[in-house]
Amino acid sequence: QLEQLSPDGSVFEDGINETASVRIEQIVDAAVKASLVGLKKDDVVELDIQKAFANDAAKIAGLLKIDEETAADLKSNFRLTVKNVNRLEESDLNQEFFDKLFGEGNVTTEEEFKAKITEEQENMLKQDSERKLQDEIYNYALSKVDFALPDEFLKRWLKATNEKLSDEELEGGYDDFAKNLKWTLIENKIITGNNIEIKYDEVFSVAKQRLDAQFRMYSPQPLTDEQLGQYTVQYLQNKENANRIFEEVKALKTFDYIKSVITLDNKEITRSEFAKL
Repeated sequence: QLEQLSPDGSVFEDGINETASVRIEQIVDAAVKASLVGLKKDDVVELDIQKAFANDAAKIAGLLKIDEETAADLKSNFRLTVKNVNRLEESDLNQEFFDKLFGEGNVTTEEEFKAKITEEQENMLKQDSERKLQDEIYNYALSKVDFALPDEFLKRWLKATNEKLSDEELEGGYDDFAKNLKWTLIENKIITGNNIEIKYDEVFSVAKQRLDAQFRMYSPQPLTDEQLGQYTVQYLQNKENANRIFEEVKALKTFDYIKSVITLDNKEITRSEFAKL
């Protein structure tokens, strides 16, 4: 059980509270990993989730079932309460294992298995590279299109609309709020100024991809395309989910437009070099 904590270490009453599976091998930070090894049922520890996953917004989003933008901006620590401890045993490289991992009949030999693993690793690295580029574009745009916001008015508005928001929480989170608001204004200007449309098919496709990634994290048996489509329809029937994915598609289209009007200097580097960026 993962419960979002306030700055004073108490559980944030209206914060994130999610039951999730935390796999030790997915933890990037060595110190955090060491703190989790040997935990037993009902043990409680405080978890710096950004440190644990090296600020990987996609992994954090999948774990907490939130969107990547929220995950990237998340500053809170979490209380982790162990409900169950499961141990994985090494499997033989046989057809039963291949079918569980990739679906029945999709991989039949060890060579195909290795090729599939390589393909998935390459796709993950491409996604990491794209997220890094988006982060660079985001910060560059904010530095170049700088404009003042009515800060005092916005702070009063935030306090008026969030009665439980303390002065400490307001001051601690306002800079991130202001940056996101500026980006939203830039984003909307690009979308409307260039007549960029966001279609339902695009929203459906991205929602389907996100759900597929989440299901794959917690189940070795992939869903059929029909099952995934049904889950996606149900998911988008929730207005909050639909709005979240719509905003994600809008952001992706904004980044795509910016990339089309700037010159990118592509460089080939090693994975370890990329991790240091």
